[in-house]
Amino acid sequence: MEARVLVVEPSKIVRRGIRAELSANGAIVVAEVATGAEAVAAAAQHHPDVVLLDSRLPDRPGPEVCEAILERHPATAIIVLATQGDAGSVEAALSSGARAYLFKDAEDLNLARTIERVLAGENVLDPRAAAALFDAREGGGERKLSTQELNVVRLVADGLTNPEIGTRLHLSRHTVKEYLSHAMRKLEATNRIEAVRKATELGVIEGVGPPQAGEPAQRPDTLVYNESGAPIRSSDLKVTPLKIDKLESASRDT
Repeated sequence: MEARVLVVEPSKIVRRGIRAELSANGAIVVAEVATGAEAVAAAAQHHPDVVLLDSRLPDRPGPEVCEAILERHPATAIIVLATQGDAGSVEAALSSGARAYLFKDAEDLNLARTIERVLAGENVLDPRAAAALFDAREGGGERKLSTQELNVVRLVADGLTNPEIGTRLHLSRHTVKEYLSHAMRKLEATNRIEAVRKATELGVIEGVGPPQAGEPAQRPDTLVYNESGAPIRSSDLKVTPLKIDKLESASRDT
């Protein structure tokens, strides 16, 4: 990973730890600052690819600093590091243009990986931050799975265990379990098999219709899904069969 990073963090000890981790992964820390005013000035001087921004700064609110930097340098990717994640704080950070919201105490916090993802155009939310947003919006609209929750449900449909899903998505087993729990709650499912069934029924995981003439019929214990996530079309549907007994076995292993 080659990225120029500006670290905005009031604690000198924490700044040193971040620098050590990023340097070990090939990133270049162009500057370390402790306040919002210093962050805006350093961004103008160094033109970083990424800004790691503490959510609470001594002089200015984090979202205000985020907006100030992006107003002058709109291509900069800003990652917010927080100690709490109520819906208001998460919403404020995302509304100001931040591409990621992470908790400092997360067991699987991987700054280098997050930087790679945001530079690739992804938005990254800690599961607890995503859950806070969903809970706040739950009464006002349709329940939707986040991208990572959808990824987890799809891999569950493919029969993978939580550790296997974690390896595939570069997440800890604990984080996979959290994503799956959030998805099950949104789908009002009591177990992973029911979650896959309901996701299929809702179109989250695309199913297929009756077999065409000459095609073998699907067994009643088989589910299929569209791996691409794109609108289903007969010309490009990629179908992966799932045996329910395999899924039940995976459920026992996790």
